[in-house]
Amino acid sequence: MEPQLMEPRSERKGRDLIAWNEAMVERYDIERYYEHSHGIVRWLERKRLAVLHTLAATKPGDDVLEVGCGAGHVLGQFQNVNRYGIDLSEGMLARIRRRLGDTVELTRGSAMDLPFASNSFDVVLCTEVLEHVPDPAVVVAELARVTKPDGRVIVSIPNEVNIDRAKRMLRRTPILRTLLRTLASEGNEWHLHEFDLPMLRRITAGSAEIRRLVGIPGRLLPLRWVAELAPTSRNGGSR
Repeated sequence: MEPQLMEPRSERKGRDLIAWNEAMVERYDIERYYEHSHGIVRWLERKRLAVLHTLAATKPGDDVLEVGCGAGHVLGQFQNVNRYGIDLSEGMLARIRRRLGDTVELTRGSAMDLPFASNSFDVVLCTEVLEHVPDPAVVVAELARVTKPDGRVIVSIPNEVNIDRAKRMLRRTPILRTLLRTLASEGNEWHLHEFDLPMLRRITAGSAEIRRLVGIPGRLLPLRWVAELAPTSRNGGSR
């Protein structure tokens, strides 16, 4: 059955947040990031996308939702499934329409108040989004709510501790600073939270269980974490 679009539970007064987010969308061009960043950054992103796809383990005909779908770089990796995307930014939705056309059903809305019925999707993706939202624990609860009881939630987060450590090293080393200028100068103005693994564990507690965890590029020095979450039995309420 096709996932049912619902009215949001409340009329949120987030105009300032929406305007600020739209300004960040324009300032930090996601398409330039994926396609024209330093080679090391693009290598990391290719590894992250591969892990996301592996953990999602989709089957033909699955209903797949991406929350914070951006310009479609993640959702575009999934074929032979029913693709749905939601984003707060009209600018991002325009970009994903150009990239994926009518092969994806798009909705403008907030990750904190998803306009979908409970237990709607086989796989829900939310990658590099939780650090941008006012209350990431609420978002995780919403991700779990709209996922079917036997479905999977796949999230990825930046590991800010290691990223900041890498930036400090690069700034102290003139040769590396010149060579990797784009990586050293990459800012986190768009981030409302500084994420790491303990924070991911805190915000998932009570809503979802972390089943699998993969460090990017590896567990010894993870700059990103990709996690497969399973909704907990306590999260099965309807809406």
